[in-house]
Amino acid sequence: MKTSDFVKYLQRMIALTDTGLTFTKDPFDRERYEDLRGLLSEMLNQASDLDSEEVAEVLKPTSAYATPLMDVRAWIVEDEKICLVRGQGEDSWALPGGFGEVGYSPTENILKEIEEETGFEAKVERLLAVFDTDRFQLQSKQYAKFVFECKLLAGQFQENQEIADLQFFAIDQLPNLSEKRITKEQIEILWQVYQGQREQYLD
Repeated sequence: MKTSDFVKYLQRMIALTDTGLTFTKDPFDRERYEDLRGLLSEMLNQASDLDSEEVAEVLKPTSAYATPLMDVRAWIVEDEKICLVRGQGEDSWALPGGFGEVGYSPTENILKEIEEETGFEAKVERLLAVFDTDRFQLQSKQYAKFVFECKLLAGQFQENQEIADLQFFAIDQLPNLSEKRITKEQIEILWQVYQGQREQYLD
């Protein structure tokens, strides 16, 4: 078994203990879930590449049914180059976007993220892909990553609290990527979907 698969199973079992601790009314069951959670946390520390902060995030009780979270990303291409942004204090790049906020639909979320990060108004053209982060970039939480093809409208980029820089890159000249946000493999898949070389990608 690959280490990444083993960590996924641990992540899944921890989520089950979350749900059990949230809904059980039996004190003996609660004690068993807490014991199991302690064993799983020790296994996760030993077997995964997650740092201490990420392990702590995995183990943070949810007080609700454990479900994947939502991440939205914008695929913006101009002159055959892909729009990437670099966060403040970072040396790696990613597609514009971020975590989905409650009260907004996926498309509303990505338009909000584009405006906040780039200063541009935009429109959504189509959904290119839905990625499962557990398949591409295993981390403390599992996310469904929605990537929308978008078109920039009015606006102008200005450095802001979140984003230090915005540039367009050719597919064969990508910079260092923030791989917990987007991987080279995911970008290559998106490029193929965008070019009509493959169908919409859905995990």
